Amino acid sequence: MRGTRRRRGFVLVQSLIIIAGLVALMALLAANQRAALQESQDLLRRRRAEVAARSALARALAVLQDADPNVVTLEDDWAVLGAGGTEEFDLGDATFRLQILDAGSLMNVNSASEEQLRLLPVEPELIDGLLDWREAGLQPRPDGAKDEYYNELDQPYNARLGPLTTVSELLLVKGWTARALFSPPTDIATTAPLPEDADGDPLPLAALLTVDSGAPNTRAGGEARVNLGQAGLSPGALAQQLGLNPLLAVQIVARAPYTSFGALLSLPGLSPQDSQQILDAVTFTGGNRIEGKINLNTATEAVLQTLPNVTPDVAAEIVSRQGAGGFASLGELATLPGLSGALLPTVADAATVGSDTWIVRAYGQSGGVGVAIEAVVGLRQDRIEVQTWDRQGSPEIPAWWNWDEEPSATVEAGAGL
Repeated sequence: MRGTRRRRGFVLVQSLIIIAGLVALMALLAANQRAALQESQDLLRRRRAEVAARSALARALAVLQDADPNVVTLEDDWAVLGAGGTEEFDLGDATFRLQILDAGSLMNVNSASEEQLRLLPVEPELIDGLLDWREAGLQPRPDGAKDEYYNELDQPYNARLGPLTTVSELLLVKGWTARALFSPPTDIATTAPLPEDADGDPLPLAALLTVDSGAPNTRAGGEARVNLGQAGLSPGALAQQLGLNPLLAVQIVARAPYTSFGALLSLPGLSPQDSQQILDAVTFTGGNRIEGKINLNTATEAVLQTLPNVTPDVAAEIVSRQGAGGFASLGELATLPGLSGALLPTVADAATVGSDTWIVRAYGQSGGVGVAIEAVVGLRQDRIEVQTWDRQGSPEIPAWWNWDEEPSATVEAGAGL
């Protein structure tokens, strides 16, 4: 009897162990199933969020297709779409927010002069590194770097020796860090003005920069400009095209070709009206597109002050015009208080009133999962095209976009279409 009880007890213990094991296995399977289900749901939400972000981009493309690249202002339809990222569009199972920026409102790091770059609030050695990165040749500046430096890194690579393709590419350049690019500068020893938004809050350097910007090489009305970058022009034709005194036209042609407004506007006998006519109608290149110029109608004071000798007062005066409809033509620069003498051609050579390139920032969200994308969009040959596409690494809204964390309003995505 005693042996039988032992066997029964042993069997009971074994059964309990097996049952406990099965329960544990079932719990594990249930946990794995929950994890798999959660992963599947998160994947679905990410896909919905990405579709929402792409919908935002599509919405932006539709609006930009109708933009007039000859004169681009902050009162255009593209500028108010999305209310600077504060408006949320509801798709039902997802939402999106978007902001469109004129690339001409930013400094183009590929075409900006060394003098202009050195007015940025960064250490001088960072500018040396950038110049060496984008320029051909193998001899570095004292604080710059070429292939010899980059090839010695733990993960070696070569310098670009050409135009950057994204702003984030600066992180590959000697000395440039995520903090220097995407965090507001705080402890920089510089006399350059620190970038701020309209409320006076500090902005990161990335908020001032682009790698692609341009505008049509035309007058404000879309007519072709007169190319004074060549010799052999007819004084009579020039006088008629620019509305100038024939004697002045003879003087202009005699000194052609020109490379900038600096030499042209220094000619004796020019009246303020002559300067306006010349600014409105003259170019120094035969191309259909001019790259890297800053749009007076959309640039911030911080960007305008990267132009040599532009004071805070002049930058503020230019920005004040933006709120009153902007500049209808480049010639209106000649009427701006404080912009005279050598400063007028300096600004005119770096400025435009149009743009053919925009930056679209789009953020899609579904069930708490977000996807942020930034695309460079260009109007080329009357067609709007995505030039580059960059999906941001974080599921959150990038801090350097400077958006409010929560939207100020929510509207149906189909509203206004």
